[in-house]
Amino acid sequence: MITLPMSLAMLRHKMLYKGLIRYNKNNKKTISYTQEGFDILRPRVESLPDEIAFRPKFINQSSCMEIYDKLYVFISKANLYKSQDTKFDALFHEIGHWLHFQNLLPKEEAEKIWSMVNIENIRKKVSERATKGKDGRELVAEVFKFRIKGKTFDDEIMKLYELLNGPKIRD
Repeated sequence: MITLPMSLAMLRHKMLYKGLIRYNKNNKKTISYTQEGFDILRPRVESLPDEIAFRPKFINQSSCMEIYDKLYVFISKANLYKSQDTKFDALFHEIGHWLHFQNLLPKEEAEKIWSMVNIENIRKKVSERATKGKDGRELVAEVFKFRIKGKTFDDEIMKLYELLNGPKIRD
């Protein structure tokens, strides 16, 4: 059952998302960034969002939110000004979430899998960010990002990625 506070949160995020998309509709830098990033992703994944919203540069945080049946991808404009080797890191990470959210394991199952991992190994082999949370979502998004960028992982990390239903990536 959807409560009034839930409905208000849904409406707030939808309005923010649509407002940011409308605001950046004719922004050449965000259009170019999206096209270039999606051109890298398109041959490697089955689907991509129709649009992404760009937050102002001073909000140096990107995110993918799932609010009931809607997925919202927000990218900070700060990414537009990064060097070519890190420019799309946030986009790839958030698209990893976007794809993963469409095929998540039940929360209890993901937490059970995550409770048995060696966090220090993940920190060393993937990243610090991959160790955040209690259900492996950040690991999936980080492994996805790095694989899109061409990095390979050992069988232990890839098995965990698969157990957590990480998105399929075409080589």
